Amino acid sequence: MRLSQAPALLVLSLISIAPVVVAQTHIGTLFNFVPGLGACGHTNTSQQIVATVSNTTFNSFPGATANPNKNPICGHRLLIKGAKNLTITAQIVDYYKTNPTSANNIGLSTVAFTHFAPLADGVIANVTWVIV
Repeated sequence: MRLSQAPALLVLSLISIAPVVVAQTHIGTLFNFVPGLGACGHTNTSQQIVATVSNTTFNSFPGATANPNKNPICGHRLLIKGAKNLTITAQIVDYYKTNPTSANNIGLSTVAFTHFAPLADGVIANVTWVIV
């Protein structure tokens, strides 16, 4: 009995065209963000562990549309690592308007920011983050 190679070739061709998304690590400055009604269409509070990314990051995410509520980034989280290997994972709920020097900065709600430092510190430089 001779089996057809067509099904195997079809599977291999589909695998070769499937997009591969590789998580990219960024380094930026962390700031305190006071959430409200965010770009993802939900209202959040400072007591929830939520994050904001730059409009550059938000709008360049694969599958982004003109309607920010439908941006697939809204279903993702940031994995953030600061000094002393402290980490936190926060849901992406909003974006902030940026300039080229701040595109890698991220904002965290108060409860999440204070995981890394007191609010009086204002900002925390050199945190690493990745979209997961």
